[in-house]
Amino acid sequence: MRGLIEFSNYCPRNCLYCGLRKSNENIHRYRLDEDKIIELAMMAYDMGFQSIALQSGEIDSQEQVDFLAAIVEKIILSSRQRGQQGLGVTLSMGELSYQQYLQLWQAGAHRYLLRIETSNPQLFKNIHPPSQLYHRRLECLDALKDIGYQVGTGIMVGLPGQSNEQLAQDLAFFQKRDIDMLGLGPYIPHSDTPLARVPDRHERDAFTLTLKMLALARLTMPDINMVASTALQSINPLGLRWGLMAGANIIMPVLTPEEKRRDYSLYDNKEQKSMEEIAAEVAAGGFKLGYWKWGDSPHYFRRREQPLKQV
Repeated sequence: MRGLIEFSNYCPRNCLYCGLRKSNENIHRYRLDEDKIIELAMMAYDMGFQSIALQSGEIDSQEQVDFLAAIVEKIILSSRQRGQQGLGVTLSMGELSYQQYLQLWQAGAHRYLLRIETSNPQLFKNIHPPSQLYHRRLECLDALKDIGYQVGTGIMVGLPGQSNEQLAQDLAFFQKRDIDMLGLGPYIPHSDTPLARVPDRHERDAFTLTLKMLALARLTMPDINMVASTALQSINPLGLRWGLMAGANIIMPVLTPEEKRRDYSLYDNKEQKSMEEIAAEVAAGGFKLGYWKWGDSPHYFRRREQPLKQV
């Protein structure tokens, strides 16, 4: 399990599919302060989540990177005072410079999720403004791997104009990039975005298609970490259970303060389960929750030819 802390919904980008986009004036913006973020991280530790994910809209200043690096250092120090292993930290806040990724790595973060959203350059162009470049996203993924992060990426399944052939190419892309973590989920439109107004010629079941993609990813990449996404759970009440049965092995309970959760609106009708509901769904799928584990990707250690750490 990864305790998910969505610490800010500010974003300088204008992705055509995302409710956090800069041009969306119908969203209430927020940014948690340092004390609150550390408090939530320690709450995660006390709940038995020995791993957290800090997520936000994209960071676009050195000042923000410095702020986050200081928080990561304090979280690791505080959690190690409660137990020798401390908290494992995953980050997800978009495209940064090599030096900024390195700074966050040196602060103690060791996993980073940067979704490609689609590996098809033309489709990528169709869902992003001209200032966001496909090759820049690839450069960031390369930088993360070079520094030593456990690297995650992912896609949206069911985008307007997306073909089954492109989805097959996405699976090949994940293998070629030798990724450690995968976050993929169904595309759910947000009413305040341009992409929501784009007609799609294909009538597809994005939920079933996502389950198939999870299963194919697990068959072709048996040792990576895969998330049963919140989007999968939002689109179907049984999304968590079926996602696990299809091959996902990571769950991210949302720890963002209740009063802020609706404001972190990547898509419409975002649903979040309580820990009681999560436990029931996991058990119904024939699995059990893994407490007090970092849950690192076994693939990461294999590709680096290092002994697998059971933490």
